[in-house]
Amino acid sequence: MAGINTKSLRWLGVLVPLFFWIIWLLVKTTMWDQPFSPPAAAIELLLISVGSTIFSNWIAVSLERGEAEVRRRSEHLEALRNAGLALTTELELSVVLQRVVDLSRGLVDARYGALGVLDENGDQIDQFFTSGMQDDECVQAGPPQGHGLLGMLTYEGKPLRVADIEQHPRAAGFPPGHPHMRTLLGVPIRSKGRIFGNLYVADKRVLLPSGGAVTNAFTQEDQDILEMFATQAAVAIENAQLYRENQQLAVLRERDRIGMDLHDGVIQSIYAIGLLLDDASHRLQKEPVVVRSTIQSAIGGLNDVIKDIRSYIQDLRPQRFEGRDVRQGLDCLAQELRTDTYYNVILDVDSQAAAVCTARQADEFLHIAQEALTNVRKHAEATTVRIGFQFNEGLLQMMIQDDGAGMENTQPRNSKGNGLRNMRERARALHGEFRIATQRGNGTAIIVTAPIEKRDA
Repeated sequence: MAGINTKSLRWLGVLVPLFFWIIWLLVKTTMWDQPFSPPAAAIELLLISVGSTIFSNWIAVSLERGEAEVRRRSEHLEALRNAGLALTTELELSVVLQRVVDLSRGLVDARYGALGVLDENGDQIDQFFTSGMQDDECVQAGPPQGHGLLGMLTYEGKPLRVADIEQHPRAAGFPPGHPHMRTLLGVPIRSKGRIFGNLYVADKRVLLPSGGAVTNAFTQEDQDILEMFATQAAVAIENAQLYRENQQLAVLRERDRIGMDLHDGVIQSIYAIGLLLDDASHRLQKEPVVVRSTIQSAIGGLNDVIKDIRSYIQDLRPQRFEGRDVRQGLDCLAQELRTDTYYNVILDVDSQAAAVCTARQADEFLHIAQEALTNVRKHAEATTVRIGFQFNEGLLQMMIQDDGAGMENTQPRNSKGNGLRNMRERARALHGEFRIATQRGNGTAIIVTAPIEKRDA
């Protein structure tokens, strides 16, 4: 369509002046009675034709150049948009960095591309990604040391455009095995307020009408495009870094969760089984029948522990409290405590409070109760233990109280504090509060309160 318009414009640029010249000639000869002079008319016709032809051609060529410039810039912007979209499809940092290099070459028609990632101090190249180089060339050349022009871009932190690398005063030459390059364009990539790395392209390729290609210097337009792409790349790199950090945090959180669940579930179960077997060893001679039953209970407990460990490995919930509400779980813990010790265990569970406690909350409450009762076994030297679950000022409250030796500084004796820390973490998971009321010689009370959660419809 653009070619037809400029062609029509060329003809109109000639025909319109001729049309008005003919009208002027008729007016002059008919209305003003001026004599018609063929030689003068021929000279006027020649001048008007030549002038209008030159002017119309100049206008048409200017328009064609403008349209070509607009078309080229539109193509560049479209390529830049597509390159930015391509970066958003990746989240793995190393893949993003390699794609940045590959896409940058296509944006400015460069033969070679590279991305130097700086170290934490920002003065040395820590990682280097290349594009357009053969594998054997990359191996022979090795990672750059950041001298010469690459170091210049690193230290100055601003774009660098070189028409002839060998003639530049800061050029340090190419290492053995490195492909020869003539033109260079480099821009910094800024991420999170600092220069993350530098993006380089070398040897701009210009296609010839014959089909070949020659190396040319990079233009200001190339630099503008590469700088815009570096801004997009910085966003993609930040996203990839955040994705990596989130993955690492997720691993750490999962590690903490498994460690806490193992401590609160598996380790405490093994400890209880150890108490059973220790008691059995003392009663082996006098009560063999009872000991046989105790050993069977221990075997069953160990099988439950094995199931729990398999569940943790498979990222499932532990089996100990699976399918039990808070009343059933606390009753089970109370029965185990009565069996394993000579304590007087008093259980008081409000039916309405237990009914509104969700399965997720019950799991956290029961693990806290298990840890608290294990601490009673280990440290309390108690005779009576009270386990309560009820409402308190509109909140769910669980309290485990003993009449034993009490604690100093809310820290059980012979403990590194993992149990207390885990109980506090579980209380936070309930969006609730964890408190310890204790006095040396007068027992200890573990109190956990949490808001009522809405059940899923």
